[in-house]
Amino acid sequence: MFKEIIELGKRLESEGELVPTGFYSYSQPIKWVVHILSTFPLKCYISEEDIKKPRPMSGRRNRTDLAHPIVDEAGYVLGTVHKKGGGEDEDAEKKQTAYKLLLEKIIQSIDDDNELRQAVLTIKEILQEKILKSDARFSDVLSKDWVSFVLEYGQLAGTHLFEHPAIKAFWVNELQENSEKTKNRAYQIKGVCSICGKVRVLTKRIPGIKLFKTNPLHSYNKDSFVSFFTGREIYKKSHLGQCLLCGDTIARTTNYLRASPLHHKIIVQVYKDANKKKTDMDSAKNQLGLFWLKDEQPVKAGEAILDPAELLKNVSLVMDRTDPAGKKAPPPDLMQLDNMLSTPWTGRDASVNIANNAFYLLTLSPNKGRIAVRDWLDISLDKLQQNLKTFLDAQRIIDPVGKERRCFGIPEILKAVEASNISKEEYKAVEIGNPNISRQLLRTAYLGEPPPSVLLEAAVMCMRNPKIFDDKKRTTHHVLMATLKMLLTHKKEGMKEMETLDTKRNTIGYLCGQLLSILEEAQLRAARWRINTTLVERFYGSASSAPMSVFGTLVRRATTDHFSKIRKQQLGYKDLEARIESVTTAIDQTGGYPKTLSLKEQAEFSLGFYHQRAKFSENRNINKQNDKKEEGSNEQQ
Repeated sequence: MFKEIIELGKRLESEGELVPTGFYSYSQPIKWVVHILSTFPLKCYISEEDIKKPRPMSGRRNRTDLAHPIVDEAGYVLGTVHKKGGGEDEDAEKKQTAYKLLLEKIIQSIDDDNELRQAVLTIKEILQEKILKSDARFSDVLSKDWVSFVLEYGQLAGTHLFEHPAIKAFWVNELQENSEKTKNRAYQIKGVCSICGKVRVLTKRIPGIKLFKTNPLHSYNKDSFVSFFTGREIYKKSHLGQCLLCGDTIARTTNYLRASPLHHKIIVQVYKDANKKKTDMDSAKNQLGLFWLKDEQPVKAGEAILDPAELLKNVSLVMDRTDPAGKKAPPPDLMQLDNMLSTPWTGRDASVNIANNAFYLLTLSPNKGRIAVRDWLDISLDKLQQNLKTFLDAQRIIDPVGKERRCFGIPEILKAVEASNISKEEYKAVEIGNPNISRQLLRTAYLGEPPPSVLLEAAVMCMRNPKIFDDKKRTTHHVLMATLKMLLTHKKEGMKEMETLDTKRNTIGYLCGQLLSILEEAQLRAARWRINTTLVERFYGSASSAPMSVFGTLVRRATTDHFSKIRKQQLGYKDLEARIESVTTAIDQTGGYPKTLSLKEQAEFSLGFYHQRAKFSENRNINKQNDKKEEGSNEQQ
């Protein structure tokens, strides 16, 4: 995992997409630039600027003895004491002393670049002679303002000196030296880095990674995770087994992925309040996915050419979440991904083999003062296409009114199977709390592993809640059925047939579910659909778990109370009678109504009931459309 992150970091840095090692993209700009016009005689001036550039970072926090090379706050560079809002910086003298010592160290480290060495010597002279104090703008410079130096002559003209490769190399060495020196230990530990395998100074801490807030990507900053030392606060004396370069590259690369909308998805987000305004930043239930491609090569999908950005955008759609701020926002539409997966993938050029390219997914969660790795996925693009297509095909199912077939993303599945959401408004719904379920769903989607079996019980229990049949819960009902279908058909026969009513499926659970839907339809037709509560609200739970206890009574009641009314009112008696006879005959052939149904058979029951109900709804929609057409033709005549 770390190896692939570092390889990505090197690639991004070479492309100018990633800040160099030891650098950071500050929110504060470089406000002042000291322009050095000449050395003999020495001429320079200050200009006010607003430059956003990544700059060296030491993580000094409240320390005053750590300066940055060439570029820094004015308190360090110029010894400026004036603070914003009034007052003076009492530590300005200490800061400038640290800055001058660092300049001296830079001068001693430069051996083969006379022009750069002379430039740094000139900066030293400017500060010693306090030449800038005569500049009219000097009094406007505040202690916290950033200051940089630029030469205006020679080969380095126009260059901010802190960006010179030699200065960057110096800063990496300086950080390595300081990474091990603490109040408890003034010496360095050298050894083989566990990531790059090189003998280097092993760091005690690595930079933080920002998920919802910034924390380190390890657990070694606390005593409980260190076993090779004894004594109190031993983590202050230990090391991580990795060098600063590797640790820093991992942190910078991960932060780049987190900041890019193309490379990250929030899979699960936990809130402190019901209105979803405050994120619980420390909850381990939060999950964030970072993903990228091993090789940024275009892929040919049928006749279309997909650039890497488009490919990443599409394959990550299964992790998309409904915007929590949108109370009536629909779930993400996976049609675009579905269409892309339905055509063969190849390299754009004959020389490019997509089997050699890979999709990487790193799942992270915050955990108090650290960041935990939930999972790491590595899959070739050819297998990725197959697995994603299977994931969508396994759950694709007709909607409750029989209009369209859909499949859903992982966050929607996690919301649908959370039982507490059935009684909540849609915008207050939360994802199921077990992080292992979302982890396994990601593995199902991308690696083709079986879906988490624990979802079976969760989805079946949700179906027993009468509120699931409310029209307001139509989408949740649809997702639950897609989930049950996926659990029953993933990588098995019947994925296509179970998208809608399968009249050839003779499993006892499926047949009993169909029968309950037919009996409900009989009740609705007999009442001419003028009924608020059907038998489903009362009997679904017992019918789906213990069919023998209720179906005899329900069938007799339908025969005596409902079918005669349907026949008299000509509301499709023959069709309904044929359906109930066909299903009851099939049930008899399988041994009759069972006393109980297993969890899997209850899932079959839910699908049979849902499919048959959707078929009735589809026919009603068709009849309504035909009636409207007939009315229109009569008006024209």
